[in-house]
Amino acid sequence: MGPSSLFWLLLLSPIFHLTVSTELRKFVSRPNYVKKNWDETLKECEKEYNSHLVTLHNRYDLKMIQDMVVSNTFLLGVHLGLHEKSNSSEWSNGEKMTNWTTDGNVAHEQRCVAIHNKRWSNHPCNETMYFMCYNATEYQLIEQEKDWCEARLFCRKHFTDLVSINTNTQNEKALRRGANRAFWIGLKHDNYEWEDGQCSTFREGIPPKMKSKECASLGLQFGFLLGSCGNRKNIICMQGDTRITVPTDPLTWEEAYDYCKENHDGLLFIRDQDEQSEVKKWLNVTGVPGPVWLGLRQSRAFGFWFWSTIDQVVNVTNWKNNTAPELPLSYHCGAIEAGGRWRDVNCQTKLPALCIEDMDKKMTLSSCDDVKLKKKKDTSCP
Repeated sequence: MGPSSLFWLLLLSPIFHLTVSTELRKFVSRPNYVKKNWDETLKECEKEYNSHLVTLHNRYDLKMIQDMVVSNTFLLGVHLGLHEKSNSSEWSNGEKMTNWTTDGNVAHEQRCVAIHNKRWSNHPCNETMYFMCYNATEYQLIEQEKDWCEARLFCRKHFTDLVSINTNTQNEKALRRGANRAFWIGLKHDNYEWEDGQCSTFREGIPPKMKSKECASLGLQFGFLLGSCGNRKNIICMQGDTRITVPTDPLTWEEAYDYCKENHDGLLFIRDQDEQSEVKKWLNVTGVPGPVWLGLRQSRAFGFWFWSTIDQVVNVTNWKNNTAPELPLSYHCGAIEAGGRWRDVNCQTKLPALCIEDMDKKMTLSSCDDVKLKKKKDTSCP
């Protein structure tokens, strides 16, 4: 019986559990001569690629798009998914907030609300601080420092959402649970939103608002621009909802596995040649030095390599020298080098890691959300 057969037999046991994953995000472009306005670009992305306009989450995303603009000689630049919206203040669960004013809000800037010194206060959403989640009738202060969008993702993964506060009773409850700490709550003010609905605090380089009904673009010479949505530009579309993110500190493989699982959606895995090409491109453009940890592990009993994040045997490989490391001479953890090749590394080595983040987290309904939807009365609900 070969390693592959042994693996599939092991999958029948409780040790292994298959999980469903979403598509790794990639950017695709239309030919240079294709130029459309913002609405037309949106329809083009949906029609040709079943995709969206580009959402930027960090400087790595920015570098990817800048590289595509330069390499394709998009002189007019490309539309981004960021555009103006009318209702600017709302809770994370989608409820509108009509009587909240921001202090010193600049037109394109986000302001998110934290409780600090027992008062609500506005802060740039990319600041990092503790945050408060809710689940059914419970509030929970999370003592991890994250920006507002990262906090919302964490709450939706582990609880229901960031807390919404609509009554004095709820406010007092949040204050008690907060224990005099500064922490995010679920209120955000933003005059702009990303077309695909994703939450991003990245606004680096976007200029102040100039006119109404504006859309953001990224140009070859002038960088970020806010201008008329009717301007015709080249097209870059974004497919997939799972992005790559990099923890700040080097970690052992086990530490990286635990960190990515707890804070994101696991260590990066690669299912096919297309994803291998995208990861290689991402490494080349962003300049993240290799080697970096993947979710690649070797069975010490049987010797086969598998993706620990999704408990699946490796079926597409890109090993250095085109040969998978074998027992008893191999190390048991896998990493990827800057050029895209895989290699085995001692699991106790501290390296950067590539985590994956599903950016399409939907808020799940708790019993209290069901109460709200059915317009029942239950004063215990947040």
